[in-house]
Amino acid sequence: MNDPKEPDASKEELIEEIDPVADVEESDEDAVDEESEGQAQESVESEEVAEDSESEEPLSVEEQLERAKAEAQENYSNYLRAVADLDTYRRRVNREKEDLRHHAISGILESILPVYDNLGFGLASAEQAPNLGVVVQGLEMVLSQFKTMLQENGIEEIAPERGDDFDHNKHEAMQTQPSDEVEEGKVLQVIRKGFALNGKLVRAASVIVSGTEEPVAEKSEKRLDTEA
Repeated sequence: MNDPKEPDASKEELIEEIDPVADVEESDEDAVDEESEGQAQESVESEEVAEDSESEEPLSVEEQLERAKAEAQENYSNYLRAVADLDTYRRRVNREKEDLRHHAISGILESILPVYDNLGFGLASAEQAPNLGVVVQGLEMVLSQFKTMLQENGIEEIAPERGDDFDHNKHEAMQTQPSDEVEEGKVLQVIRKGFALNGKLVRAASVIVSGTEEPVAEKSEKRLDTEA
């Protein structure tokens, strides 16, 4: 008969039942140990970095001055280089503008030279021709050729007709004269023709405008009021 006081399981069986729990505890302890070792390693590395940074001594005043001088010299060199580039660009632009001006002048000169030649031929013929009508006809031909040359180069003649409206943008009133034939405020006579280049006014046409002249006394009073 079995002794009722003896346990049903032996010590070995109890140890085997307890072992799995012990293994889990041991694995947890190993993980904690590894984590602690990692933190310790990181702490050591951070301390080494701090020691390295502390080991670098700050720059002295002389070293800072030398570094500032080097930076200033580099900035000055960059400034001189920029000034040289700007001067080169300015000279190139001026040269191109001068070339364009010469090209434009040469083009106009090529158009003027035939007129110049014909004018010389006309004067030579006038010295030998007894008939003035031939001379007038020759001069008219030269003038017509000159006008054509101006039009081909974008030059427009401003020559208002008698009775045209006075345009202060293109005409310059030299004086006013009374007229029974031309309405007041309109062009009575052209003294000097004007010209425009590509639509831009170069010289206004000088004209006489129809109207009543101011009496001399009124002109004197206005002049005195202006001076006062």
